Amino acid sequence: MGYIKVAYQNILRQLDYYSELPKDWNEFIKEQEKYHNLIIKSNKNRCFCTNCHHHFISNKKIKEDVKCPNCHNKYLIKRSNLKYYEFKDYFSILDRVDNTFVIRYFELKTILDAMHESHSSVVEFAREIPANSYYRYVFVNEKVSRCQCHIYINHSDFYKTDKWREYTRNYSIIDYSIVFPNNIKSLLKDTEYKYSCIWDIAKHSTYIDLKELLKNKDDYAINRIELLAKMKLYNLALRANEFSSHGSFQSIFGVSKDYYPFMKKYNITYTQLKILELLKEKDINKIRYLEKFVTYGESIRNLEEISQYISLNRFIKYCKMHRGKVKPYLYKDYLRLAKLLGFDLKNNRYAFPKNLREEHDKLEKQYEIQSKKIINEAIIKRSKQLLANKYKNNKFIILPARTLNDLQDESKQQNNCVRTYAEQYAEGKCDIYFMRTLDKPKKSLVTVEVQDNEIVQSRIKNNNNPNEKQIQFLQKWEQNVLKEVA
Repeated sequence: MGYIKVAYQNILRQLDYYSELPKDWNEFIKEQEKYHNLIIKSNKNRCFCTNCHHHFISNKKIKEDVKCPNCHNKYLIKRSNLKYYEFKDYFSILDRVDNTFVIRYFELKTILDAMHESHSSVVEFAREIPANSYYRYVFVNEKVSRCQCHIYINHSDFYKTDKWREYTRNYSIIDYSIVFPNNIKSLLKDTEYKYSCIWDIAKHSTYIDLKELLKNKDDYAINRIELLAKMKLYNLALRANEFSSHGSFQSIFGVSKDYYPFMKKYNITYTQLKILELLKEKDINKIRYLEKFVTYGESIRNLEEISQYISLNRFIKYCKMHRGKVKPYLYKDYLRLAKLLGFDLKNNRYAFPKNLREEHDKLEKQYEIQSKKIINEAIIKRSKQLLANKYKNNKFIILPARTLNDLQDESKQQNNCVRTYAEQYAEGKCDIYFMRTLDKPKKSLVTVEVQDNEIVQSRIKNNNNPNEKQIQFLQKWEQNVLKEVA
């Protein structure tokens, strides 16, 4: 339990005793409760909407979404034998104590019982004082469990809501929430945010990281937020730091100005904009479909790389052939290997493998064999050029590595990583030489790397340094042979 500064204690206390929930808060929550409903399907395709209690017939399957013909809301379909279902949503209210902003966090929980009746409750569980620093000043009450591995918010009246402790765990308790927008404009009046239009962003965006918006205190950052909000690109305003406030539309957004009506109509997100840059089609359904492949673990770069080999329309077609069960990172690797091996990706036979994993692994093996062959041929060619630098005295001899197998053998004997220099050697970025004794020419002694006709490193077994006699031989070779070549 962290110590709460006296100033923050006073703020929390004032909110407990003097602050009231904003006007229209209850209506706002009631409106959000509508999303906490299901369609219950029984035999003969009979459906029941838990929101408006309307009965209707639908051929839609379990786990699909269907629109109720009465209330016109779209809900998930579940079986009639459902015993329990729970919804959770997180909301926030911006409040102000003197000149300090406070974000108050609430959890709305709705339970559907075996009779398909809903029971909702909303509780305040956390407060945050936005700060410019990395450290977050978050305080939780007794509703929040003290368990270290799983956070549970209790809705029972037994737990106090006016007893606060600092939240000090390493992971965040909350970042994004549905923000109550109605009181924001009045609270931001006479502050640096008075023209920011954050209240409009809250009205038109679902989940917002409000603390991040309030961190933007300098004029330049606030101007970018205001500009995007006034353009009615509210979701892009949430990522205002990604955009410049100057320049042409094309330079700011990556697409031409004729895309603006489309962007505004669908209030596109930053991810959707990046997809739009690649797709270059005003088709929100395609963009939303591709967005499914850009999750926390799947960067937009996967789609960028895929688009270098085939059109995203063909990628959509391939994904639909496999019911969306395509891993973009694996597919982009497959396409890269296919291209390197010279396959015609305009042909669906090569662009649309039936078993992606199996075909990827086949191509990987083919590429490994082919690349080794190419590298080996380049090393042989390079070694013939460097053979002119061969040098010996009455005890030692030094000559270039001749093949890929030579590098691998040297690496094994010397217990070093010279085998990893194969590509650099083949490309002429460095030269690899082996120093031997005349009486044991096959036994590794010193591995030498040369760049620009200068020795950059020389190592004996286990990456140790050569002895004095070996160094003297290498110095003479460098001076009498390599420098002469240079």
